[in-house]
Amino acid sequence: MSDPQLSAADPQSLWGRLRQGLASRLSEASFQEWIAPCAPLRMEGSTLWVRVPSPSTKLWIEQQLVEEFNDTLSQEGLQELRLAFLVDGSAPALAPVRASALVESESPAQSSPLPVLFQRYTLDRFVVGPNSQLAFAAARAVVDSHGRSSGTLAMNPFFIYGGTGLGKTHLMIGIGHALREQDPGLRLTYLKVDQFFHEVTAAIARRNTEPLRRKYQQNDVLLLDDVQTLGKLERTQEEIFYVLEYLLQHGKQIIITSDKPPQKLEGVHDRLITRFKWGLTADIQPPDFETRFAILKRKLEDPDFRDFPDVPDDVLTFIAHKGKGSVRDLEGLVTRVVYQASFMGVPVSLDLAHAAFQGSSGEEPGAAIPPERIYRLTAETFGISLMDLMKKKSRKPDALLPRQVAMYLARELAQASLAEIGKAFSMHHSTVMNSVDKVKDRMQKDSDFHKTVHALLNSIQ
Repeated sequence: MSDPQLSAADPQSLWGRLRQGLASRLSEASFQEWIAPCAPLRMEGSTLWVRVPSPSTKLWIEQQLVEEFNDTLSQEGLQELRLAFLVDGSAPALAPVRASALVESESPAQSSPLPVLFQRYTLDRFVVGPNSQLAFAAARAVVDSHGRSSGTLAMNPFFIYGGTGLGKTHLMIGIGHALREQDPGLRLTYLKVDQFFHEVTAAIARRNTEPLRRKYQQNDVLLLDDVQTLGKLERTQEEIFYVLEYLLQHGKQIIITSDKPPQKLEGVHDRLITRFKWGLTADIQPPDFETRFAILKRKLEDPDFRDFPDVPDDVLTFIAHKGKGSVRDLEGLVTRVVYQASFMGVPVSLDLAHAAFQGSSGEEPGAAIPPERIYRLTAETFGISLMDLMKKKSRKPDALLPRQVAMYLARELAQASLAEIGKAFSMHHSTVMNSVDKVKDRMQKDSDFHKTVHALLNSIQ
């Protein structure tokens, strides 16, 4: 049933609100390339029809901008709005899908508590590699043991952390879809911290937060996304605590995502961090080359790519090397390559991939990685300042190992000479050589250290 208020809404006004929200979330170049050429057509019930200039634009929006659209719809209070994208000059589809979705659904009438635009985020579409084996195994265990009297106690809450664009939200939503398949009547909610903040402020303005607490306490499963943004949101943290405490006491499953592990969340109350650590914590690291290649292969099996040019393996190899560890960047680059080939009416080639990479990143395809970038990312990874990393006289135990790793990576990735690295760190080249050898030796003996260095190497490439 359509929302009467949405049905009567002005399409220009609705699209204007969405444009404004998207403009704040996208770079100026991305906004001008993908959103500016689109225009609202009409409202049909709760569906806003939007005209896009080409199939490639529609593909990019549906493949790359779903989270930005979802966040904007949520912030504007338009979660029930449906969006249907119509390529300029084509006939409208017979059954537009729920438009917070942006994607076609085989059963659009089926009600789901999850944003439909995340319907691709299923466990069977999640490509598992060494970077995500534990997190995926835990996700499957949460699904398989749900509803058993003692099955989920050690995995509640299930806390997933990792860098941006590595698949945390995909895994979380995949758990939600799988649980709903097992039990369609399950009361399940996806909640982003930013969305909850806006709900809290509205409840405070009404001087009554009890209805808001009850709204989320009645769920069987809560999917809580991006808790790293809780820092400094004092009242939001308080309300989140009451919701989590109630759900945990009543044995309800909680899934949480963050870009940092619980103990490194800045500005978050200790009692919340304690709750976050009660269950199982698993990280997702940047994928290695083989996993990146597999992700690209899986991506191109999507029906949305059926009518676009084929992508040869040498192009996929190039993209897998240039994806820099973020799944989202990886998928964005292959989508851009396919888009440019389709727009130009030419086959996908390595030269075209080089041009697409240079256009999106500003880097030469074969350009060496600047050592300065390696040093900065190494310092960030180990949680120290760049100054401490580079200072020769800094004998802090937490600076020595990162410095050795930075030297090793400068040799491996930037092909910098021992003398060049020594100059950067104000050290003799023999000291640099000794540091590089120590890292190599420790990587062979310490699997956890090898994993850390390998993940950093993948994120820099």
